Amino acid sequence: MKLSTPRYTFCLFFQLIFMLCDLLFNCVSLFPRSRDGLLVLFIFQDLFLVLSITTMLMTFFSTYLFQAGLVEVLARKFRAAGAVCAAYVLASVALHAAWLLDKWAEPESVSTPLLICLFTLQRCLSPWYYFFYKRAALRVSDPRFYEDIDWINQQLQAH
Repeated sequence: MKLSTPRYTFCLFFQLIFMLCDLLFNCVSLFPRSRDGLLVLFIFQDLFLVLSITTMLMTFFSTYLFQAGLVEVLARKFRAAGAVCAAYVLASVALHAAWLLDKWAEPESVSTPLLICLFTLQRCLSPWYYFFYKRAALRVSDPRFYEDIDWINQQLQAH
């Protein structure tokens, strides 16, 4: 697999930066004691998640498959990545909302079972998110998604 254009290299660079930022925010979110610190961290983490998903969608939209209206082939190839990314984003937002509601009600409170469950779910999904997101970002760089008509015809006949 090779990178097809300098623009794609630029997108891939930012996708990896956004993923690294998410990993850093996951690590750092354990340390702030203040509600305001948590709020700022979670806003930035969610912002970087939205930016990473937006960047991935931009790379999908720039493929020949998408532009030719063959979205079902693209969706079939990246179904797992899409499902894992959606699950991770939902788990992250749910964790952040529950954590902030818990801390806003009582700053010195001990974690509730719901918060522990959401925290565990989000942290267990994170390696899967990093793996599938990076894999999708690298797979979409395949030049066949941009120009190979014979390969596209084979994909349409396979389904």
